[in-house]
Amino acid sequence: MRNSQPVADPDASRPDTVTAALLYLMTHYARTGCPRLALCVSRHMQCLAAHPEASPLVRDICAGLHGDWQQAAAAGHPTAAESRAADGTLH
Repeated sequence: MRNSQPVADPDASRPDTVTAALLYLMTHYARTGCPRLALCVSRHMQCLAAHPEASPLVRDICAGLHGDWQQAAAAGHPTAAESRAADGTLH
């Protein structure tokens, strides 16, 4: 009898693949402000923060930003960074 479980794609969980997906999601969130996209961004950041093959810098940044995106998803409005960008403040 054959194993009916799908074979996991080894490239799907590589840090650079997850980072590319994260950039895609963040770009579309910036265009739409969709809270579902913010939740996806939050989950991808959480994944990278715990990824053993991600660099320590990427893990730390994602761990720090994960909560901001989770709040944006829950509130259904732009992140603090986007609010600053809207009023002309970059940092």
